[in-house]
Amino acid sequence: MRLSNVAACFFLACFGLGGLAFAAPVSADHIEVELVSENSALVPGHNAWLGLRLKHEPGWHTYWINPGDSGLPTKLSWTLPTGFKADPIAWPTPKRFQLGELYNFGYELDALLPVSISVPAEAAIGSTVQLGVEAKWLVCHEECVPGKANLRIDLPLAAKATPDPAFAAAFAAAHAAQPAKSASKAQARLIGDRVEVALDATDLRRPPTDAFAAQTKVVANAPPTIAERGGKSVLTFAKSDYFTAAPEHFELLLLDGSAKAVLIDAPFAPAPPSSSSSSTP
Repeated sequence: MRLSNVAACFFLACFGLGGLAFAAPVSADHIEVELVSENSALVPGHNAWLGLRLKHEPGWHTYWINPGDSGLPTKLSWTLPTGFKADPIAWPTPKRFQLGELYNFGYELDALLPVSISVPAEAAIGSTVQLGVEAKWLVCHEECVPGKANLRIDLPLAAKATPDPAFAAAFAAAHAAQPAKSASKAQARLIGDRVEVALDATDLRRPPTDAFAAQTKVVANAPPTIAERGGKSVLTFAKSDYFTAAPEHFELLLLDGSAKAVLIDAPFAPAPPSSSSSSTP
């Protein structure tokens, strides 16, 4: 891809659509973006789902929280009324993309990044509020183009809300693509230039066929090798060239060929003491 991460960061800070906030879809290079709501109204004291709708030109994609070997994750910066709060993006399961020796994770065609918004109980029913977001993205094919847009949506406050039929299917797909969190026992271990993750296979619906690391700079982004060993599924990754220390939590997205991915936490086993640290009598 022809745009380095450093250049992408520079252009993402400078490139965009000015300070205007758009309530309608915004067309940019190779993508159309829009801030949308799952429901036609907001209910005081309840959470609501908003989302960044991404309509990619065929062949182009944007990125997951871990973009992979290149790229940048989509960023959202919210401007909300007093008392409203936005959670982080609830990232749907991404797709793996390969370009030569590069592996990336992200989204193509029609995608939606949902965000849960908490609505304060004291918000006045009958009033209308404006919610805004600055969205920054990097859209790539064989080259990459950064983009930015200031988006807004005006929504009434009501005692109850009904789904907006225009976006019901998009939100349903995004919710269905949320990985299921698993309490399966797993442990990661650093062994030389590789990272092994052992999973209790009895807790899995079926053996994994692929896995994506949610954190960067821990393992390489190429697909792991997967083997069954002693009643466990063992995933072996090459260690990332940028690995410095084992994270406190190492989250993996497991894919097994079904429609639902699984998110597990695989803490690293303590490193064995080095021979130099042992004492002699």
